Amino acid sequence: MTQVAILGTGLIGSSIALRLKAKSAIPDLEIVGFDRYRSALQAARKIGAIDRAFDEPERAVEDAALVILSAPVLSNHWLMDRIAPVLQPHTVVTDTGSTKAATMRHAAEVLPSQVAFVGGHPMAGKTETGAAAADPALFEGARWVIVPPRDAPERAIDAIAHIAESAGAEPMFMDAEEHDAYVAAISHLPMIAASALFRLARASEAWPELSLLAAGGFKDSTRLAGSDPSMAYDLIVTNRDQIAHWIDRLRGGLEEMRERVLNVSGEEDLFKLLAQMEFEYAAYRNGKVGREVESTLSDLPSFDIGSFIMGEAIREKMREITRDQDERVKERDARRRERRDV
Repeated sequence: MTQVAILGTGLIGSSIALRLKAKSAIPDLEIVGFDRYRSALQAARKIGAIDRAFDEPERAVEDAALVILSAPVLSNHWLMDRIAPVLQPHTVVTDTGSTKAATMRHAAEVLPSQVAFVGGHPMAGKTETGAAAADPALFEGARWVIVPPRDAPERAIDAIAHIAESAGAEPMFMDAEEHDAYVAAISHLPMIAASALFRLARASEAWPELSLLAAGGFKDSTRLAGSDPSMAYDLIVTNRDQIAHWIDRLRGGLEEMRERVLNVSGEEDLFKLLAQMEFEYAAYRNGKVGREVESTLSDLPSFDIGSFIMGEAIREKMREITRDQDERVKERDARRRERRDV
C-alpha cells in the first residue's frame, strides 16, 4: 500500500485527494490527513477525501511515501518543523503554497538531507474555502508550477509531475524567484487591488447608496477581497518586495489612465487604447496566452460576422470621435476669431 499524507485538508488539499482517488493515479493508494482544525478534518472525511485522519502531523507522515503540505505558506513552514524528525528516508515532500522562495529556504534548513523536497504551486482555486468546496476537477487545464532544488533526485521531480498530470494540470518548471515575481503580478496584485478598491468604496460616507447601486462589475472586480485572510497574509509577508514592485507599476498605470481621462483633446487615443485592450483581453479569454497575439488597432477581426459587426462599430465610433473633436476645434477657433474682432 502506498500512503500519501495531506497536511491541510481545505479546498486545495481535499481537491487533490479527491482527484487522486478518482483517477487511481497511485496503485493501492491510502490517503491520510491532518489539519489544525478538527472541523476541517471531519469535513474531509465526510466527502471521502481522506481514508484516515490524525490529530498530530507527526503521526500522519510516519509511513507516508509522499507528503503534501497544503496549508497557508507560514503554516506549511510550521508543519515542516513538526514532521522533520519523523520523516522516513527518501520520503518525497511537496507543497501547494503560493510563494516559493521562502518555502524553499525553510525546507533546506529544517528537512533531513535524505528527504526530497520539491516545491509546487497549482495555479487554480476559488474564493470558497474548505473541504466542502473541494472539486476533483479544480486543476483541470491549469498550470502546476514545480520548483525543484538543484540537488532534487529525478524520482522526486517525476513524482510531483505525475501528481500534477494526474490532477489534470500541466507541469511548468520554474525557479523560486521567477515564480514569486510572476505570481505577484497575476495573483497577489489582483487580490490587493480588489481589497483596496472594496475598502475605498466601503469607507465612503456614500457606501449605503453605493452598495445599493453596485452590481456585477463591482462584485467581479472586488471578488478577491473575499480571499482567505490566513492565506492572503502569509503570501504577502513572504513576497513583500515583489508585491511592492507591482503595486508601484500599477500606480504608474493608474496615473497614465488618469491623464488620459482628463485629456479632452486625446479622446481618439483614449478610445484606441480601450479598443486595443478589448481585443487583447478577448484573445486572452479565448485561450491565446504568451506572445501568440501581438494585436494592433488595425487588426480588426474578420473571422466571423460578429467580429465584422464589432469592427464596423469600432470604426464608426472612431469616426464619431473624430467628428466631435473637429467640431470642438472649429468652435474654439471661431471663439478666438470673435475675441480678436471685438
